[in-house]
Amino acid sequence: MIRHIHIDNYRSAKNISLELSQLNIIFGPNGCGKSNIYKAIHLLSGAASGQLSSMLSEEGGIQNTMWSGSERSSHRARRLCLSCETDDFDYELQVGFPDKLPYPTQFDLDPIVKEEHIWLTGFNRRPCSQVLKRKNQAVFLTNVHGEKVTHAGSIYENESFFGQLGEPHLYPEVSQVRETIRNWRFYHEFDVSRKSGIRQPQVGFRSPILSGDGNNLAAAFQTIVEIGDIELLTEILESAFPECAFFCINDHARFSMMMNRKGLSRPLESSEMSDGTLRFLCLAVALLSPRPPQFIALNEPENSLHPQMLPALAKLISEASRYSQIWLTSHSPELANLISKHGVFQLYELSMTNGQTNIHQL
Repeated sequence: MIRHIHIDNYRSAKNISLELSQLNIIFGPNGCGKSNIYKAIHLLSGAASGQLSSMLSEEGGIQNTMWSGSERSSHRARRLCLSCETDDFDYELQVGFPDKLPYPTQFDLDPIVKEEHIWLTGFNRRPCSQVLKRKNQAVFLTNVHGEKVTHAGSIYENESFFGQLGEPHLYPEVSQVRETIRNWRFYHEFDVSRKSGIRQPQVGFRSPILSGDGNNLAAAFQTIVEIGDIELLTEILESAFPECAFFCINDHARFSMMMNRKGLSRPLESSEMSDGTLRFLCLAVALLSPRPPQFIALNEPENSLHPQMLPALAKLISEASRYSQIWLTSHSPELANLISKHGVFQLYELSMTNGQTNIHQL
């Protein structure tokens, strides 16, 4: 479980620290920084998957993601720092601008990994517990024999060491941290437009995990039917959609979602379902995965859902938190109140002052 997240100099998040529990809800008005914190955590996972540069470029480059408020420190404002402490390890990543290069290049705003560290939890970042220490392109590791060694190969300065780790069996602790972080799951939004993959038949295979874009919805739904908690899935869907029943069809390996509705003489195809119906289906299949992850992040899952569906969503989130740690950003105090009927959670409220996100633990 993630115990602590620290974010420094990422967009509006200037020196933010959060203590996490099993279920965490973050709410606040538009523009207060909820999505920035979500994206910062997602960036940690992207670094573990070798996607640090591509994710930063999608946000406009490091020059746009770096803190740009008026209260600047000449040293810290040049680096973006992300760290997480879990039950097993403490990981820190520091990213900055490149130093002045002695040769001409048009990539002079590529993000540069300045430092990267892993400590085993329980030793308060003591040198004896450090299994990865990186300063620019110099990397020191603890190998399988417990020896401190220097990484001999060259590494790309604009990517995390995780994406360049060869022979992971020689560095089991570092490899385990990488696998843990990159197996976190993030669900920000599902494209349910007219031509989206969710609305079209898709070639399917057994899928215990819903993809981030939800395009394998039908196959993932059928996987739960066959090897997952179909009773709970049925209960949640009946609560959200009274007098409706969902099922999957397979036409020559192309899977499609279907819905029977009382009063209709034929089932509806996914292309005919409402946006809210498809989004709720995606959330249900994602959260009731037969292979639950250690950590799931949801960004405003109540979007486009009718208020009558919020009780079912609250129960769904509560049930999922029994098996996965959940980070949930929301606009809806009502959703938080409904979740409280099922169990306890950590609640944070965000606000914005002078371009800086402020966080209040409630």
